[in-house]
Amino acid sequence: MKRRSLALWFGAASAGLLGGASTAFWHSASDDDAGPTSTSSANLWSMSFERLDGTPLAMASLRGHPLLVNFWATWCAPCVVELPLLDRFYDGHRADGWQVLALAVDTPDAVRAFLVERRLRMPVALAGDAGLMLSRTLGNSAAALPFTALFAADGTLRKRHLGVLNDKLLAGWKNAIGSKNK
Repeated sequence: MKRRSLALWFGAASAGLLGGASTAFWHSASDDDAGPTSTSSANLWSMSFERLDGTPLAMASLRGHPLLVNFWATWCAPCVVELPLLDRFYDGHRADGWQVLALAVDTPDAVRAFLVERRLRMPVALAGDAGLMLSRTLGNSAAALPFTALFAADGTLRKRHLGVLNDKLLAGWKNAIGSKNK
């Protein structure tokens, strides 16, 4: 009986430790400078993703303005928390030339059902399972969500962030990159 109790206690303690570590990781995500050039960002501009209406979204069409690409999923609780912040950022700064793309690492049906209840003004496209692999090439070594990459108007990857963004971080990124109107 003592072994069983010890095993149960050890299992509960391990689960608690793992949960605490993942929560700490979620709250302490880093803001990495990506450097002025990146081969992986060059590959991104040749890609195309499906919009929710089935039409293609060519990434090349987004070049020329600062761009935030956010990788998210409907099953990702931190992503759901973050989406309204990104949507407000998009709405508040698109007149200054900023773009935001919510790139869903999820199934089309799940994303459509999710967005019926949560209207977003920012563009949403579907990356499916390949989205996590793409995020890895952009510096998401953990292949975790949410993950955001910031591109300058010239298309270079400038910043990346794993975890939930906040207003202060976005303001710093905006000041570091500036804006560009066509």
